[in-house]
Amino acid sequence: MKHRKADWQRDGLPSTLRAVIFDLDDTLVVSTVNFGKFKTLVIDRIASWGDQRELYSPSETIVRIMNRCEARMRDQGTSEPEIKSRLAELDRIMDEVELEHVDETQTIEGARELLDFLRDRGIKVGVLTRGCQEYASRAMRRTGLLGLVDACECRNSEAKPKPNPESYQRLASALGVSLDETVFVGDHAIDAQCAANAGVPFIGVLTGDVPRDELMNAGSVMVFRDAKEMLDWFRSKVA
Repeated sequence: MKHRKADWQRDGLPSTLRAVIFDLDDTLVVSTVNFGKFKTLVIDRIASWGDQRELYSPSETIVRIMNRCEARMRDQGTSEPEIKSRLAELDRIMDEVELEHVDETQTIEGARELLDFLRDRGIKVGVLTRGCQEYASRAMRRTGLLGLVDACECRNSEAKPKPNPESYQRLASALGVSLDETVFVGDHAIDAQCAANAGVPFIGVLTGDVPRDELMNAGSVMVFRDAKEMLDWFRSKVA
């Protein structure tokens, strides 16, 4: 199988593409997670430790909530073991909410066909998600995607989760590819930020709730309506 190197370079993608790494929720599967609920529960727990509730809002991303909470605990002199214990407790809260409706998960149109196409042409498939391991496995098993994914990196793995580049780097290593042989696909600005932090191109999809302009402004080299439209594009690029 040969790649059209000139086409990849012109589109801002790697000259040799060996792996495509995907976000999971609202990129490959229709998310069943009540994000508003788990952010509210996380904020409730943070407030129970004596922090100021008004400093946190469910309208923020969970990344900002967690980062602010951790920074404030350090500023307040909380011991590192206690910080670790509290963050693990917040993780458990998120795990529980993620798993509530996971068995209702459905596939985004064209996602299974896209992964099939890439693997048939020798391109590795990775999944990078802030969901927990059990959620990701059950969601992909239910939708028939699990057997089409070569490696998965989740929120509660040994690496720091996206947008920290550590999780992306660890996943690329698990796939046996270098960063400059990968591209990241996702539906959210957090995904674009992770790609930028890892120094890799980002492709946006509109199957989440983030508009095209926001994804482009976040650094997407291109934006597709969904996985089906992306599949048509890949077919024009991969021999």
